[in-house]
Amino acid sequence: MKNVIKKLLVVACVMLLFTGCSCAVNDNNTEEAVETFFEKYRAKDDNVIEQLKDTIMNEDITDDQKEKYEELMEKQYDQFAYVIKDKKEEDDSATVTVEITVLNYRSAINEAEEELKNNPEKFNNDEGNFSEEKYMDYKIEKMKDVTDTTTHEIDLSLTKNAGIWTVEELSSDDIMKLHGLY
Repeated sequence: MKNVIKKLLVVACVMLLFTGCSCAVNDNNTEEAVETFFEKYRAKDDNVIEQLKDTIMNEDITDDQKEKYEELMEKQYDQFAYVIKDKKEEDDSATVTVEITVLNYRSAINEAEEELKNNPEKFNNDEGNFSEEKYMDYKIEKMKDVTDTTTHEIDLSLTKNAGIWTVEELSSDDIMKLHGLY
């Protein structure tokens, strides 16, 4: 269960990022494509939220945890900011370096893991056995309390097809950065 949030985010983000890239219709330059890509998250585009919900529904966590987790991701989308730092174009491919500022969920996950390591009995059920549900509830609550941010740089790869620039699928590290887990 320790890796459920990480796994959930990676799967959700890969699906969301893949879907998010394919919707560009008027992105005649790389900056517009990057802005379209990120604004879908900030605006909580219907496709982004639907993919997030579909991914969360397939995870082995309680319905309450699914709801709270979705709220965490939407909070991240509300909070994150980006600045385009550099771009390099060559024919029909480009790399755009973006500095992103996101909620630092990694700090909360680290705290939860440390608490589990130091006080494992805190997460036992009534029978004295480790409760994954109890631990996940604790981790989610820690993540809900996050207000600090972290900044990362990511390099977005773009391709131009029929005059339209689209953002390619991000690496798993960049996905984790985008969602504050790196």
